[in-house]
Amino acid sequence: MYPFGPLRPAWEELWAAVRARVPWVPPALTWDGAVQDHWADPACVVSQACGWPVATTLRSTVAVAGAFALALPEAEGHRYRSVFVAHGPGPLASLVGPQTTVAANSEDSLSGWVSLQAATVGVGRSWPGQIHWTGAHLESACSVRAGTADLASIDELTWAHLRRLEPDLVDGLHVVGRGPWIPSPAIVTRDDRLDELRLAFTEAMADPATRSARATLLLAGFVELEDDEYRRLPDEL
Repeated sequence: MYPFGPLRPAWEELWAAVRARVPWVPPALTWDGAVQDHWADPACVVSQACGWPVATTLRSTVAVAGAFALALPEAEGHRYRSVFVAHGPGPLASLVGPQTTVAANSEDSLSGWVSLQAATVGVGRSWPGQIHWTGAHLESACSVRAGTADLASIDELTWAHLRRLEPDLVDGLHVVGRGPWIPSPAIVTRDDRLDELRLAFTEAMADPATRSARATLLLAGFVELEDDEYRRLPDEL
């Protein structure tokens, strides 16, 4: 879910620590292909998945192991809020209208679209202006910066990584609001050894050997969660 090039060695290091505890998982992470395809692939053993599909289209096919706690000052454990960015400062309400083009990564993105709906027009309701579907949070931010969109909702962890790794891409953007509290992307599996996987992630995220990787990834730990943490989202937002 956060495939920035400079972060990949840290992800691989963290995955190696997980696999050392559950050697039945694949030896390496898969980086190519659309994440939606991996979520729907019966051969995909473990994945990080957006909360909205986990609550809706994936609810009968995957089980939630948990989610990462985030090392962000604005986060509370595994819960965080999307960042709404625009060309200039001002109230979010002034941007909700037919004059505003929104850049969003996908219709089923909890942080990139559903959160913005929840904070403005209501989940499932039509945006009064135009929508530019970008396919990625990075592209949404770039769209606003380039002037092809006026507003975008960016995953808070992505925003933190962009500010640190790609500051030129977000230079000049202003935070004009935040979304509701939501759980960070879930670690999901199709395997029935759920307890083993949860323990592996918990131990790997507490292992002193992964401290540097965790710092690079802005992760503070692993929180074991049940499916209901995500499945109740449509009723909460």
